Amino acid sequence: MEYLAAEGPVPDEEGDECILCAIAGEEHPQASHVVERRALTYTVLNRYPYSSGHVMVVPFRHVPHITDLDEAESVALMTGAQRAVRAIEAAYSPAGFNLGINHGQAAGAGIHEHVHLHVVPRWGGDTNFMPVLADVRVMPEHLDRSAERLRAAYEAL
Repeated sequence: MEYLAAEGPVPDEEGDECILCAIAGEEHPQASHVVERRALTYTVLNRYPYSSGHVMVVPFRHVPHITDLDEAESVALMTGAQRAVRAIEAAYSPAGFNLGINHGQAAGAGIHEHVHLHVVPRWGGDTNFMPVLADVRVMPEHLDRSAERLRAAYEAL
């Protein structure tokens, strides 16, 4: 892990620091929402969640496309998704999940320069009118509380 931190955050196409590289370090404010760190990936709460427990599994290595991951990183990404599903099931008991990678800006990736996998818990009827009418999402639970719940669930895995 020392070599990852020593390299520092990678700049994106505009020369700005990659937010996902920055979150991987302990100094970033959103680092407090990292719920699990593994050898090749970390799992962090999405800052703008679609539902409580919405996480992203992120490889430490800065690559834009899933095809850039090596075999070990690919396995680690899927293993991270499986662990996230188990932890979210234990913490929230959702009725289902959406899992996905928005590959490229045209596909809706907000952070297209660093591949990551979303794990979104879902419940029957969980879509509401706020995104449609007001372009606003309601956050039903504070991220700090979600982080506490998920860390406890990960510890039990």
